[in-house]
Amino acid sequence: MEGSRVLDPAIAAFFAERKEAWLKKNISAAMSDTEVLEKQQECEQNFLLDNWLPDAAKRAGQIAVASHPCTFSHPSARKNKNGYVSSIIAKNKPRIDGFLRSGNVSVEPDALGNAAALDVYKFLSLEMSDQRSLLVHIEQESELAMQLLDIPSCEYQALRDGFLKMVDNEQASVSSSKIKQVYFPIADGDYHLLSLLTHSGHLFELRKRLDALRFGDAVKEARECKKTNHFHPAGYQEIFGLTTIGFGGTKPQNISVLNNQNAGKAHLLASIPPELTPRDIRLPRTDFFKESFNAWQAKEVLESLHRLFLTDYNNINLRDGRDYRIQQYVDLVIEKMWQVRLFLEEYSGELSSVLPLEQKIWLYPEFAEQRHQEDEWLDKIIRHIARGLINHYSRSKVITSPITLADQELLAIEKVVASNKENLR
Repeated sequence: MEGSRVLDPAIAAFFAERKEAWLKKNISAAMSDTEVLEKQQECEQNFLLDNWLPDAAKRAGQIAVASHPCTFSHPSARKNKNGYVSSIIAKNKPRIDGFLRSGNVSVEPDALGNAAALDVYKFLSLEMSDQRSLLVHIEQESELAMQLLDIPSCEYQALRDGFLKMVDNEQASVSSSKIKQVYFPIADGDYHLLSLLTHSGHLFELRKRLDALRFGDAVKEARECKKTNHFHPAGYQEIFGLTTIGFGGTKPQNISVLNNQNAGKAHLLASIPPELTPRDIRLPRTDFFKESFNAWQAKEVLESLHRLFLTDYNNINLRDGRDYRIQQYVDLVIEKMWQVRLFLEEYSGELSSVLPLEQKIWLYPEFAEQRHQEDEWLDKIIRHIARGLINHYSRSKVITSPITLADQELLAIEKVVASNKENLR
């Protein structure tokens, strides 16, 4: 088609492809040369601009461009007793607001309607040399559009009006009960829309990007490297928890053009509440011995110590028993220390900045090297533990009637705690 080659290569390629498909369908090996020639001439006539454009303009109204096709809510939602449901074409402007919404993602528009008119939709969606679609050229009445629609067999304005019916939004709005949109009234006559229409452009752009992440050539190469235990510089990513949803069943073309192009299948990312694992550890904010390790966690040890302190005689066995219970208390502290340390190695939240420095060095992973090189912090921790045992015994509700500890008991506590110096690093 000479005219199409002059106007734009994309138009020429479109008609060449259509001709090839038509000839493949209508010519068989059993035909004579004369019959083949007749079919070739018929094909040329069918796809002459003078013949094809008027027919296409008449059929353009059977397809409606939409960003949010109603047929995703219900396949029969497009038509009701009042006529065809109005197409929704969202033309939101992009903003740096952090939202994944219409306008912030560049996607191609969708279309719905008579599948027999899809060739017209493809024709109007052709990208010209200036990266604008043919439909945009016709809307803006560019020089290319005026040349294309200037044919003897039909008036320019009639052709333009016919093609623009695909994006005609000037008619009275018509909805459908099958869409089942739910509105919640708020102040000043406004409302919140609780059930959104499907933005098919976003839906299938997501599928396109996910498929590229999962099945792209680079990903296949990286997977093969993993399978053969070879190094790959980039590696690949896995997307877990995907769900595939289908629209239209065996007739995806009844939903929309994009749905048909994607065989009626789209991917949904996992959108579920996080699985929270109960935490037995309370991280210290101001003091380990008040928040992470309290008197109730050493209840049995404190009660045993209390019984020993109440004994009115003193001998080696009693002192050994006292030291044994103090060591039990220190063991509980060390056990809790390791629980906190191991938890913090994988913890990604914000850590307390008001915790005493010696406790930060003792517990926080980033101080591991300093922990083994210095001793000043460790001396303070030993005093913390000794004071913690005394406070847990004397000031908590675990022991209802604590006795006043003598200097001998206080020295014994500090001595046993100090003997665990290396275990506390």
